[in-house]
Amino acid sequence: MSLTLRASLLALWVTVSANAQTRTLALYAGPAHGLDLKANAVMRAELDRLLAPAGIEVVWKSLAARRAGENFDLVAVGSFEGSCATDETPGGQIARSLADTSIADGHILPFFRIDCTRLVRMLGPQYEPAVLGRALARLVGHEIYHIVAQTTEHRGKGLAKASFSIPDLTDTEFDLDLSSLARMRTTFSTRSPEMASRK
Repeated sequence: MSLTLRASLLALWVTVSANAQTRTLALYAGPAHGLDLKANAVMRAELDRLLAPAGIEVVWKSLAARRAGENFDLVAVGSFEGSCATDETPGGQIARSLADTSIADGHILPFFRIDCTRLVRMLGPQYEPAVLGRALARLVGHEIYHIVAQTTEHRGKGLAKASFSIPDLTDTEFDLDLSSLARMRTTFSTRSPEMASRK
């Protein structure tokens, strides 16, 4: 891709981002067994970074601490299955996918699941907790893409593609492509009040 084209796309992205309204997404996430504090902090920071260009501010919430009267533009509920501890040797059978989102009658539901056991096994023990946190954020971000964009479709590259390699999960640069960002912004901004989740 030429330098001029890259500069033009960057200018377009900055213009769209500057003019877009930020929406809040309340993320009610269950406990991630064995997740290191540093990995948890990196996961949250990386998810913020991934979703900021889509105009989404993630507000991490606990179901136990839920209060009446809290309003959010969208709500997602996630669960972390298995163990996120890198010092444990996972045994037994594991799921085929690293993560998935619930679908009913062709509609994307705001529920997703991350398979920590499979992710830890895939990465191996050589990875630092920060790298695990980055990988978790990318799996969560992918599922939030489906929920916000209300689509089961995948893209050819970036966070919205169908499957991830280890470099996709661990490299410092990996983002949503411009088409995915546009779809998330459009679906999110045109969502009717009846579709928006209010808690």
